[in-house]
Amino acid sequence: MSSYLANPLEFPDVQPQGFPVLENEPVFDPAKHLQIEMPETIISLKEFGYSDSDIAECPCDFGITNVFRILSDEGAKCMLEVAHLLEPYVSSNARIARNVRGGVYQSKFLRDLCQSDELTAAVSKICGTHLLPHTIPHQLGHMNYNPKEVGENVDKWHFDTLRIDFVMFVTDPNSVEGGEFEYYLGTKHEVAELKKAGKPLNPDKIKAPVMPGPGYAVLQQGNMVVHRAKGLTQPGERITMVNGYVPRDVSFPDYTRFDQLYLVDPPHMAASEYSRHVSWMGREFLHSRLQDFEFNEDKAKMAEDFEKLAQMMVHAAEQLRNADEAKIEHFGDG
Repeated sequence: MSSYLANPLEFPDVQPQGFPVLENEPVFDPAKHLQIEMPETIISLKEFGYSDSDIAECPCDFGITNVFRILSDEGAKCMLEVAHLLEPYVSSNARIARNVRGGVYQSKFLRDLCQSDELTAAVSKICGTHLLPHTIPHQLGHMNYNPKEVGENVDKWHFDTLRIDFVMFVTDPNSVEGGEFEYYLGTKHEVAELKKAGKPLNPDKIKAPVMPGPGYAVLQQGNMVVHRAKGLTQPGERITMVNGYVPRDVSFPDYTRFDQLYLVDPPHMAASEYSRHVSWMGREFLHSRLQDFEFNEDKAKMAEDFEKLAQMMVHAAEQLRNADEAKIEHFGDG
């Protein structure tokens, strides 16, 4: 495929029921609220132990960054205000006790932050590949709140249902005891084998980046990096925000796990958003072929392109039909 870059997909102009719009929230201003500082260190997928064949399926060899800043002090203050306004709408699932998904439908501040051109450009630069804010709105601005039960982990060991995302602290991590974000410096295949054998994770490979304050984050290729959020050891408040991205090169296989999204998001919204996302990918795939049009005799390549598009559609249809049979996947707490 050529260097065709997919066109952005506009945010839905339909307001879903059950997602009331926030009133009296801050207005996002990138000049005031962003203070993006590039990370100093990037760990590659190769350093995680992934094979060349594993990496070939990914849009880049990027694994995870060290901690870097995204929000200014004013931006962090406004983000916390929005998080508090969204907290009455928390839901829970088998992996996370208290979260808010779909908050971008309710908060224009959150939506504008997550779709910020400046932020998207910075994330793309870090990854070394062109990205767009995720075309599934529930993968934008996902908020995690600490459980009411002290000691209960915020999230279990898992890898994500999307490729690229950052985990940003909304509250000050230095104001509480516990609540660390941790990742495993090994492959998800290794973790799966350890869990299957009933063995613990290698403690030497568990890393806990030190967060200086609110508005700081790590960026990761989330479907390749096994990570979790620990619980607080004393009463307090811990809130993080996760924002997702998709590659602008739609020739890479889509990693969206609809079967998992269907278990945690409103069913009608999960199905509709996923269908819209796949339709966008198909449209952009065809656009790339129209842009690249030339006269040639390579009918085998032409056939291959149509087969690839057909496989994309068939895979999506299978995901939609079989979602009821799935269970939430994770590696547990230990």
